[in-house]
Amino acid sequence: LVNIVFLLLIFFMLAGELAEPDAFEVAPPESTSETSPEPQPITVSIAADGRLAVQGEELELEALPSFIAEQEPATEALSVRLKADGAVDAQRVIEVMDRLRSSGVEKVWMLTTPGEI
Repeated sequence: LVNIVFLLLIFFMLAGELAEPDAFEVAPPESTSETSPEPQPITVSIAADGRLAVQGEELELEALPSFIAEQEPATEALSVRLKADGAVDAQRVIEVMDRLRSSGVEKVWMLTTPGEI
């Protein structure tokens, strides 16, 4: 019986997927903040070269408002997780945040990795 339990455990560890994969690799900047964001349904990723992806789908900045509008009902307060690479140009992050704000997003959670104090 113990062998069966271990085999099932190994099977689910190999076959299971806990989160959807990103469209590209992103290394978030470090932060000394100890608070973590609430789970949000929409994740916007920005690659080091400025490429943009929403929910794992790569798209252009101009298409972001329509994509956000399709994902969330207009009656709820919109909030988004922003996962930007630490090497991306700050101006690109500001452009994306401005576009999110004009799309009706009320909260943007910037995802970071823990850094040294």
